[in-house]
Amino acid sequence: MPDDIIRDKAGRPVDCSTEIWRLNTAGTAIVLDWNQLTRLPEPVRDAARKYARDRIPNWAPPSVGGLFYMYRLLSECAYFEQFDGTVGMRAFEELRQDDRAASAELTRYRIWYEWAATFGFPGFDRAVAKQLNKVRIGANPHGRRARKKVPGLGPLTDEERQELLNKALDASEEELPLAERVAVLLGMGLGPNSGPLSLLQVGDYKPETSGDTTYHVLMVPRHKKGFERERADFRARPLEARWAGYLSRLIENNERQADEIYRMSTGAPKPASIKIPIFMRRRIRTDLNSAMEEYALHMTPLEFNQLLKDACVHLNAVSRENKPLHLNQRRLRTTFATNLIANGMSLRQVADALDHLSTGSVKRYDFGNYRLVESLDARIGAAMERVAGAFLGTLTERSSEAERNRSPSSRRPFFDQDRSCGEDLGNCGSNCKCELPVPLACYTCRLFEPWVDAPHERLLEQLMADREQRKASGMHPRMVGIQDRAIVALAEVVGQIKARNSGTK
Repeated sequence: MPDDIIRDKAGRPVDCSTEIWRLNTAGTAIVLDWNQLTRLPEPVRDAARKYARDRIPNWAPPSVGGLFYMYRLLSECAYFEQFDGTVGMRAFEELRQDDRAASAELTRYRIWYEWAATFGFPGFDRAVAKQLNKVRIGANPHGRRARKKVPGLGPLTDEERQELLNKALDASEEELPLAERVAVLLGMGLGPNSGPLSLLQVGDYKPETSGDTTYHVLMVPRHKKGFERERADFRARPLEARWAGYLSRLIENNERQADEIYRMSTGAPKPASIKIPIFMRRRIRTDLNSAMEEYALHMTPLEFNQLLKDACVHLNAVSRENKPLHLNQRRLRTTFATNLIANGMSLRQVADALDHLSTGSVKRYDFGNYRLVESLDARIGAAMERVAGAFLGTLTERSSEAERNRSPSSRRPFFDQDRSCGEDLGNCGSNCKCELPVPLACYTCRLFEPWVDAPHERLLEQLMADREQRKASGMHPRMVGIQDRAIVALAEVVGQIKARNSGTK
């Protein structure tokens, strides 16, 4: 491979032989146009280029794009109009005065400067690098008011949310295009970022049947988790049956129209490498590198947000000030999180629903008008359970416990309320400490080894009775369905055992 062609984090080629570098991204195009940095002195520009080349194999494309954005802001600093050959502290101070340079940009500048000084690039001083390391940047260097707390940018009120949902469900086909309806329902009901929603493909919808019941599951791509490429991992999210009906129709429409859209755009039949998205464009994208051709029919995150804006127009959705409702997926995600908290879910559960790796980000949802309290975990106790995927473990025999090197301490029990006694359900295949609630989290864990002769059906009946009781008491639908994923997994275990006992597969 030529020296000017380098591999990005996903192993895809990036051509760095010209002044324009196009990164491989399924979202909005990220282009590094070095012609935009001509105001920077050549030694500074050279260090910038070489650092970007160094980062491309290690960083996701959006992070590299963020680095280039910092360079653009730096190039506008008046400091370089009378450059004396060394980039001093004043360049950083000038950049810090720019309201567009947030914590991320200032941190990237500092790390880049230290890298350039360490490797001896002309114009970079190690003494200045040491000064930069002593500077406290902070998470919000300009003291901006968080968007979450600005009316019109933060979470929807209960009235705004309910009106939008009712209108989205009640609108006719003529009033609201199907793609816009599904965008509102998925954005509101699942709460992911716009990036994962724009990456959804038709095969990500997976109806699951257990007995006479059908469960509707959407596999949502995970986002910002350090994976080498997009769509590397997914979270299983349950859908309401009515919403799933709209999604099924949209998928059918897209599967029927994808070939025609591709042929009209290119004059050629659609190859199998071009995937069919759930949110599909009417023309193929022309801004993608060849390595990203599978996303030619995918909307970008910005285009997904435009679906939400168009839906608000078509629905005549209004805000609390009786003005047209401003909507994007960030607002729906914030609304989703805030309502989970207001409905009594713990920090850990909200973090799981948002696909956060920790509860740190959740703690920033502190809106007084949503009746929040300081300690959310203490508010709900141990009754709330973790929502996760369907059954992933392996059925085993109780008698094989010794053969599998499982000690009695690995057994996972439940309390049978009707018989007022504890019953063992199976073994945990891990020796690590687990803080997740037993046994519900077990059924959605691939390390669980449920016994064929354990009373799983009694536990299922108990959970279903508890669910009906919550529903009858008028609880919020999210609270009613808080254990639904565990119920799905448990029903699968019961179904597999019945099939096994009857001699079927």
